[in-house]
Amino acid sequence: RGFSVKPKSTPMSELIRRVNSQPNSPFPNASRPYSPFLKSSRTMLSKIAPLHPHRRAPPPPLPRPPPPKKTKKQVEMEERIEEELAETVDGWSCMTDEERRDLRRARINAELGYE
Repeated sequence: RGFSVKPKSTPMSELIRRVNSQPNSPFPNASRPYSPFLKSSRTMLSKIAPLHPHRRAPPPPLPRPPPPKKTKKQVEMEERIEEELAETVDGWSCMTDEERRDLRRARINAELGYE
């Protein structure tokens, strides 16, 4: 009980800095503090061996599933609309397939109650 240790409030980083500043320190003045970004620099990453040098290419994406089959009712409605458009629209026979498709789509949407 001859002596007692009185606690000091010097932070550990300050103590380490003081010790490293001594001339015979094995870690003379650490100029840069540790940074986690050092690991992720491009030059550092290029030195790391790739994880899977022989990894196979991923398989190609699956083909799109075929569109659902049209019901008999849908086929009949589309045929009826096609006939009506051929009779009512002037120049139906002169139109391109794209123009006809757009008109058919608009007519079907109107009949089904879409915009």
